[in-house]
Amino acid sequence: MSRDSPSRRTRRPDLHAGPAPADRAPSWRATAALAALPVLTLAVAAFPTAAAFVAASLVGAVAGVALQRRYPDALDRVVDRARPTPDDDPTGAADG
Repeated sequence: MSRDSPSRRTRRPDLHAGPAPADRAPSWRATAALAALPVLTLAVAAFPTAAAFVAASLVGAVAGVALQRRYPDALDRVVDRARPTPDDDPTGAADG
């Protein structure tokens, strides 16, 4: 036998074996940080939408208060117009 050929005692890697187990488990802090990554990604992605919703709500509330102060009985007139009168026909105009 020539010297270049491997001996029978040479360890060859098993192609069907799985990865070697870790020496120790990761810390709970590392596990929590990895688990928080998708949550943080969603929070960062949703921030512009949430900020726009809050801004639109605030602008709508300010505009509503300003309109209510300027025209205090406007809502009452709209509600009175929407209520049917006793002699009103129950069918709408589009019902023909």
